Amino acid sequence: MSETVTESYIGSGIVYVNGRDVGNASGVKIDIEQETKEQPNYRGGGGNAAEITKVKSVKLSMTLNDFSNANLALGLRGKVEVLTAGAVTDEVITAILDGLADTAKMIDTTIPPVVTNAAGSTTYDVDVDYVVSAGGIRALSTGAITAAESLKVSYTSKAGNALQALVESGAEVKVIVDGVNDATGKPYTLKFYRWKPSPTSGLDLIGDDFGSFDIEGGVLADSSIVATGKSKFFVRSAA
Repeated sequence: MSETVTESYIGSGIVYVNGRDVGNASGVKIDIEQETKEQPNYRGGGGNAAEITKVKSVKLSMTLNDFSNANLALGLRGKVEVLTAGAVTDEVITAILDGLADTAKMIDTTIPPVVTNAAGSTTYDVDVDYVVSAGGIRALSTGAITAAESLKVSYTSKAGNALQALVESGAEVKVIVDGVNDATGKPYTLKFYRWKPSPTSGLDLIGDDFGSFDIEGGVLADSSIVATGKSKFFVRSAA
């Protein structure tokens, strides 16, 4: 008598894109679109004499909860540039009273900037004439800076990275899910050989809850896999 084996499933795991851990991913989903061709039965009685179902496309989507520039580059077809810290001297900005005059680079706010008038003869006081943020200088209407005044600001730029959005045509990447079935404790892996993500449909950048964003793309056939019975799209291995 054969034994019936059941295995409940609650999936969790770490998602790697080209070997990079993308951080917390709250969802990974596969969608397979199929196309059926039918040959009607013309011999009486209706129905079909034959039919064939083909895979039209394979889609992989994931919900990412980590807003790193590397992750956003996947969803925005972007390029990530490394920013190095450095001294910026006498960058010219135009004052906007109680509004932000942005600087060319992010300001390291742990190092006080120096803000002067255009001639350099007057040095303004932080938190009296202006406040500073990573984005730039906000002149205070209660201070000595006048509206639309030309200012010079010297500051230290902050190290980090910058995302240049929508500058790439879309890269193909390898995706591996190194997972665990939480219902059984058994490990599994999912390996997608070629994934080409499309730009995300939108990003919620300000809100009162933890953010996430969705990325979807086509899983393409890997023509280098020619062995009989081996998938060109993806493989799932489980203990």
